[in-house]
Amino acid sequence: MRRIAPLALAFIGLFLATLGHASEPAITFKDVIDTGEKAQEVKEQAQNDDSLQPGDTPLSTLLAIIDATEQRDWAAAGEYLDMRYLPADMADADPAVLIKQLSIVWSQQRILDLTRISNEPEGHSNDGLPSYRDKIGTLTLPDETLTLYLQRIPDDGRRVWKISNTTVREIPQLWETFGYNPAIVKLADYLPDFTFLHMQNWQVAGLVLILLGCWIIAALTRRLLLAVLEHSDRYRDTLHRFFAVPVRWFLFFKLLQLGVGELGLSIKARVYLNESALGYLASVFLALGIIELLSALFLSNATNQKYWSGIIRPVRTILKMIAIVVIFLLWLSDSGYDITTVLTGLGIGSIAIALAAQKTLENVIGAFTLYIAKPIQPGDFCKVGTTAGIIEEIGLRSTRIRRTDRSVVYVPNSVLSSASIENISESDLRRYRRDLHIRLGATPDQLRNLLADLRRLIYSHPRLTEKAARVRFVDILRDSYRLEINAYVDSSEFGEYLAVSEDLNLRILSLLEQQGLQLAVPVQQWIRGERPMESEAENVPDSTLQAFPDFEKEAKTTMKGTLDYPEKGRHEQE
Repeated sequence: MRRIAPLALAFIGLFLATLGHASEPAITFKDVIDTGEKAQEVKEQAQNDDSLQPGDTPLSTLLAIIDATEQRDWAAAGEYLDMRYLPADMADADPAVLIKQLSIVWSQQRILDLTRISNEPEGHSNDGLPSYRDKIGTLTLPDETLTLYLQRIPDDGRRVWKISNTTVREIPQLWETFGYNPAIVKLADYLPDFTFLHMQNWQVAGLVLILLGCWIIAALTRRLLLAVLEHSDRYRDTLHRFFAVPVRWFLFFKLLQLGVGELGLSIKARVYLNESALGYLASVFLALGIIELLSALFLSNATNQKYWSGIIRPVRTILKMIAIVVIFLLWLSDSGYDITTVLTGLGIGSIAIALAAQKTLENVIGAFTLYIAKPIQPGDFCKVGTTAGIIEEIGLRSTRIRRTDRSVVYVPNSVLSSASIENISESDLRRYRRDLHIRLGATPDQLRNLLADLRRLIYSHPRLTEKAARVRFVDILRDSYRLEINAYVDSSEFGEYLAVSEDLNLRILSLLEQQGLQLAVPVQQWIRGERPMESEAENVPDSTLQAFPDFEKEAKTTMKGTLDYPEKGRHEQE
């Protein structure tokens, strides 16, 4: 167990690190969904307003740019760049290329909230900016923050809102910092022009290659780990399943997450494919694998396998369900959803479930009571009420008992935890008790000699203890004299008890034969008063014992263990 603890802590630390990595994104899945819904509403409202043309307001300009980029018409989108007063090195810059580069860089860091963009010809009047300038948003550079502006400028006899020349002159620097490798851009030209889940054509092709690569690496890593595991006799069986399934899928999704992060995806694509999905899928497989591993390591001990297997399996299933629910709630929280309402609903639902499953909960509590108090264990021979048999398994709901006729009885744990249980297997000694009914007609001397012989037998037998060892003439009945023999065999094993009991029974029959006595048979007979009763006095030995035959303590100690056990047969005595 000392080696198991560090191993378990290492996997748990890896799992927590996975969850921590999955909670990094600032823009959540909910933000993307809500922004998209709001943008659609804004578009519909703007389309219904026929009084405004594209460029009349900041909002109409951005909507025109968005429509052109969605149609891959970069030339139309580039018309809304203010190309005046640019540096000399940008004199020949293509507006279509610039707007495409700005769109890509913007999508990697921000999502556009159209509800914050003014739809008035003069723009926002309370933003502290000149009336001809409005703010779009900010981009984070390695050393500073860059603000992007719209600017209202004269164009063909009217004033049009365009992306300001101050912002345009920063596009080459932005592309150099966040843009794609030129080789990748050339590769994209050879592929069909399409998008999928907000990914460009070359990004989709790269994702397919990353999928194949991650699957191959995970498979090779799995094979390597299993090969190394073959050299360990201690953990080979318990770790084989952990490395074969959960670790492989964990590595696959984590590598896929890292690979997707290198594709330069837009925020929307990253939210859908990276932070909101892959990291949590990896966490699910790792969590389920850790639970399976810890339970397997615990049950690898023979004692734990015998006693805890019945409850560990259902508890393991419950823990897996809890892990999945917890990770799902963490995903909801990191995706921007308020889980307070969800938890409140779960609390109310839990109360309803608890009331509906009251009996089931009683059985579960009863199972834990049995495991903590340990009145019984698998393998014990017990008697519960009228049911007697061997305990085979203590489950989460019921305990399985196999009766002596080999039939199986399932006793609910709630009944078992509150019932009177007789655990016969925990007996330290087995009681030997016999009532000898001696036939009427035996003389007192015969009975005295028989009592002495019986006492000598139980005192000298090597398998009987001194505890409560006694032989007494307890009753005179209408058809017999009753002698009571009481002793304890020095073993709790039922098979050994039966062997000792058989030996004692044979010796008792021999003593009865020596004394000329017979056991009483329940028969009826007529005895005439004038006829003298037959006596068996001729069988009485010449020398009889004292009137109340017994032995002193020293004599009992001396006799202890003097008999041969098992008794020798006649051929052995000769």
